[in-house]
Amino acid sequence: MPMTIRKAIPDDAPLLLRVIDMASGGVVPALWAEMAPPEMDRSDVGRALVAAEGGEFSYRNGFVAERDGLQLGGLIGYVLPTTPKPIGPEVPEAFVGVEELGQQAPGHWYVNFMAAVPEGRRQGVGTALLREAEAQARTTGCPGLALIVAATNENAISVYQREGYAERARRPFDLSDFGEEPTEAILMVKELA
Repeated sequence: MPMTIRKAIPDDAPLLLRVIDMASGGVVPALWAEMAPPEMDRSDVGRALVAAEGGEFSYRNGFVAERDGLQLGGLIGYVLPTTPKPIGPEVPEAFVGVEELGQQAPGHWYVNFMAAVPEGRRQGVGTALLREAEAQARTTGCPGLALIVAATNENAISVYQREGYAERARRPFDLSDFGEEPTEAILMVKELA
């Protein structure tokens, strides 16, 4: 049975939350826990963001890889603004460098989160999702694609390089407040001809 990639729908929220958690190493859900008002927990915040009709985390920016009805992974991506916005005080200090990197690829189609679930690994899910991202970039007339990856994620970097992405810039990426070793965030870009 061939793998298919489709646009996400609201019912895909659990998968997209799982993708965000896996792709961020649990850091984004930890940030949501800090943002949560007393009556909500991090899952509530995440569900609200993914269920929203707009915003970076919205299911409307999501794509799902599946085979025979089994969800194998997902991606959240969108076009970056052509004129970057100033980095506001609401951006956690650990992510200022990541925001700066994203500003170096204005108008590019941005792969924000991407992951294969454990039962979908080693089946070409990442490659299929990256190719869908490229199709979206071409459809929307973007000059290229961009993503940001931790320097410690060597497996992902090799997949991105194999798909034509090249390093453009780096910034310090200190997630020690989240129990991670400090590393660097790498902006990787694939320009389209």
